[in-house]
Amino acid sequence: MNKKSIALISVLLMLFAACAGEAGPQGEQGEQGAQGPAGEVSDAQVAAAVEAALAEPETEVGGTLVIYSGRKESLVADVIAAFAAETGVTVEVRYAKSAALAGTLALEGAISPADVFLSQDPVSLGVVAKEGLFDVLPEDILDNVPAWAVDQRGYWVGTSGRSRSLVIDTRDVTESELPGDIYGLNDEKFRGRLGLAPSNSSFIAMIACMIEQDGEEKVAEWLSGINSLDYGEYPKNSPQVAAADAGELDIGMINHYYTLRVLAENGDSPVKNVYLDGGCGAMVMPAGAGILSSSQNKPAALAFIEYLHSTSAQEHFTNTVFEFPLVPGITPNALLPDINSLNSPTDLNWSALAIWQEKAVELIAGAGF
Repeated sequence: MNKKSIALISVLLMLFAACAGEAGPQGEQGEQGAQGPAGEVSDAQVAAAVEAALAEPETEVGGTLVIYSGRKESLVADVIAAFAAETGVTVEVRYAKSAALAGTLALEGAISPADVFLSQDPVSLGVVAKEGLFDVLPEDILDNVPAWAVDQRGYWVGTSGRSRSLVIDTRDVTESELPGDIYGLNDEKFRGRLGLAPSNSSFIAMIACMIEQDGEEKVAEWLSGINSLDYGEYPKNSPQVAAADAGELDIGMINHYYTLRVLAENGDSPVKNVYLDGGCGAMVMPAGAGILSSSQNKPAALAFIEYLHSTSAQEHFTNTVFEFPLVPGITPNALLPDINSLNSPTDLNWSALAIWQEKAVELIAGAGF
């Protein structure tokens, strides 16, 4: 029960007691005397009751918090450090790829030392949720962000938004020659011009989305086709943007914010994001977090997730990382497109995508990546 509910109950009890009045003295035979006149409660008394209820101390936050972070250290370290400084909690962070950490948590199960899993993609969060390893989060936390950025069962909550996009070298690519969806890249005219990071968690999440939406056969055919076009393979997204900036890559498949970081540093860079017209190549994904049921420090874990929704954290995500803020009232960075203008599929079920993650990895490997 939250503080506002407690305050309301306190006030209602006070009003009930006042309206009841004081009972008269009991007679010798035990009969109760007539009820006395109703009392009155002043506005000051009501305000004092609410203030007293809201002032009740929270569960103490302290100790050590262990975070498994699939988000890169360069993107979240400042937020984690600010949380530690503000709360006095000692934070230990294990950084790795989101998909790898999800696998680790599944293996560790109930003996995992982790308190919080912070993931760059919802599919990895869904894998952990599917194993039954998360607590259900409080509704007031889930209600902080839009419904599309929340697990349907309440096991994890979004912290920022990230869109799939294409990064292009505008010196060699015109928008008019690009397809409307990701499948259109499987075309001979793009031979030797494409880049991707097949082991990246967000690329895997996109493939899982494609399997869910379009079936294994179509996705396997697309992957094999791309592999036959002399694509450039990169370990992650940022090298694709750097290669496009240097004139070494025409078209990369990335998350949008890597391009915006380059443009923020150098507005004259020839790189540009192109957002596809629809389908999984235009997918907007939440990064998010959940609390492990085995956590030994749940008060600190909950406080950390609340902090990720704070104004300072949301402003960091949009102004430093160039992601979409999810909490209402936060102004998105000026370099970001209007999130409502993007054509992400509207019927995505993150839990279903988690089921397809293993198949996505299998198809990527099977296509020769």
